Amino acid sequence: MGIQVGNNTQIPVYTNNNVKFKQNFNLSPADQQSEDKFEKSGISNKKKGIIAAGIATAAVIIGVLVNKHIKAQQLKKVPEEFKTIFKELKNETGDNFVNKAYDKLKKYMKLEGVAPEKIGRAGADQGINAVQGGFDPSLNTIKYTDGFFTKLDRATQFEMLAHELKHAEQTSKIIRSGKLDEYAQAWAEFNVNNTKNNPLNIPFGMAYTQAKANGTEKEFLEKVTQNTKNQILDNMKKSHQTSLAMPQFKPGSQEYQDAERYLDATRNYEGLGFMAIPGENYRNNPLETEAYGFGAQMKKFFNIVMS
Repeated sequence: MGIQVGNNTQIPVYTNNNVKFKQNFNLSPADQQSEDKFEKSGISNKKKGIIAAGIATAAVIIGVLVNKHIKAQQLKKVPEEFKTIFKELKNETGDNFVNKAYDKLKKYMKLEGVAPEKIGRAGADQGINAVQGGFDPSLNTIKYTDGFFTKLDRATQFEMLAHELKHAEQTSKIIRSGKLDEYAQAWAEFNVNNTKNNPLNIPFGMAYTQAKANGTEKEFLEKVTQNTKNQILDNMKKSHQTSLAMPQFKPGSQEYQDAERYLDATRNYEGLGFMAIPGENYRNNPLETEAYGFGAQMKKFFNIVMS
């Protein structure tokens, strides 16, 4: 709805030799007097300012009401459970917020005893990114460098916690579908391939170069991969005891189908790369797409309720 302020009717203005004058035709003395009064009773600059201020105030009020309406509609889409969670987190900051938010998310996702018990610290930030860290499926840990605790706002912290817990959930589904051995194999192949392409791992590079020179490249990679798998498998059996003890998902169930997708995505996983920057292939991997989407949704809920 718009607001229209009056119409101004202009008396014809004629210009001659750079002199402007008003020409009125067929006006009686009474008419002329009436016109003079009309001209003198125009809206003053002060009144114009008051009207403009009123319009501006009305616009602000309308904007506030519209925003309140939008937020009310958004709040309806936030599950009541999250409203309760955010209410309990409202006054928490620092490590207290991180630890409490993590516990709340873990309980919401039904990952108690499955996901890592707590968030760990991975030391000082390194490289060009402000924060590093994440979920380690082999050791079943979630760690972040110091910047996560000191440089990020609470909404982003909540988002990242949700992201990594989604990875913990993915891993648990794979294990509970009886695919632990295949999972360890997939991560072993990933790790060996990353190591092979890392120019900073000089000892591995020298051994690999020597194997190629001897014509034993295939045997060398198979042996390294098997040793890596054995180590990962041993770690997983120790760190995922809860998932291993839980009822297994039956073939054909939704959880089992999810696990098959996750395992296939693990086989085609691409790491962050040499500079630890997430590329397009990394983000488009189904494991990451799901985790990024879940984290973004949690951050959206957080901002709606806490703003």
